[in-house]
Amino acid sequence: MKAAQLQRARTAALQGQLDDGDELPNLEEATGGPSFGDTLEREIDRVDKSQEVANEKVSAFVAGEEQNLHEVMISMNQAKLKFELMSEVRNRGLEAYQKLMQTQV
Repeated sequence: MKAAQLQRARTAALQGQLDDGDELPNLEEATGGPSFGDTLEREIDRVDKSQEVANEKVSAFVAGEEQNLHEVMISMNQAKLKFELMSEVRNRGLEAYQKLMQTQV
């Protein structure tokens, strides 16, 4: 479904012209890609996975199973950077939301 069709369906819904059985088209079908929420969820899962990997490498190093300290440190720093980026995206999103809520209509 194209973006123009999606816009027409939304306009019709806002004007009350859709029948009870009609549904708005799926955004993923209209844009040809995943929604923002799906993308955000996937990236949060990636951050979580990188932290799990870093913790496993630290545990293995402490137990004497891992011999390469460089890889352990790199994994820890990657997890830290990914978490900081995720936090910054969250903060920016929250700031944008707060600005929208302060906007007078």
